[in-house]
Amino acid sequence: MGELGLNKIFGALLASALGIMFLMQLPNVVFASGAGHHGDEHGEAASLSEQMCQKFHYCVEVAEAAGAGAAAAEEVFDLGAALASADLTRGERLFASQCSTCHTINQGGANGTGPNLYNTVGADKAHIPGFAYSGAMNNAEGTWTYENLDEWIKNPAAYLRGTSMSFAGIRRDNDRAAVIAYLAANTANPPAFPEPLPVADEDINAVPSDGELIDGEAVPVEGAVVPAEGEAAPAEEGAAPAEAPVEPAPVEEAPAE
Repeated sequence: MGELGLNKIFGALLASALGIMFLMQLPNVVFASGAGHHGDEHGEAASLSEQMCQKFHYCVEVAEAAGAGAAAAEEVFDLGAALASADLTRGERLFASQCSTCHTINQGGANGTGPNLYNTVGADKAHIPGFAYSGAMNNAEGTWTYENLDEWIKNPAAYLRGTSMSFAGIRRDNDRAAVIAYLAANTANPPAFPEPLPVADEDINAVPSDGELIDGEAVPVEGAVVPAEGEAAPAEEGAAPAEAPVEPAPVEEAPAE
């Protein structure tokens, strides 16, 4: 076989190899193009939140987070109103079931794992002489106000880091208010309950009705013509027309005699 024949065989093998490589890459080219087009359409149709969810392992729904924040802002616990309407009988039952294991509340009662709680409202935070308070409580400043008691009973460990009180807390607002009101009932001369939060005035932005007075001036009726300055106001519909001014009759002069 001559050199020309070897070249033909080598060329045929090279062409075959190139053809096989092309056939192997052809599906990738076709499907990659289709996937890219589909991805573009999906990217255009998807919202920003959906795109973030696809790109990352977790996402936060912006609308839901905003709604939750608004709801949280609206739900403000009114301690003053809750204390004013608190059920002392329920407070006594809650104290007996959740507090009496460690505390007494009768006047002159003995200390237990926790101090006696008579005369607690308004007192210093570590006010029982001789009781072994934790270092965190001994260093705590201020008195047991209603607001402080509310935060303390809700979650003692979060309110005072390092406290030795192993109590999970009472999370329901009305239950805490009942217990605090019961503590106040077992305090000689307790402080007055805090004032309830002011009620929002819903009529501040109300639109005045036609004819209503605002700062002593009547609101014009819809469709009424407002006269220009110095011009007489038009007569109302149905009102009697104003009488035309009567001109005086001419006086005839008497003929001279």
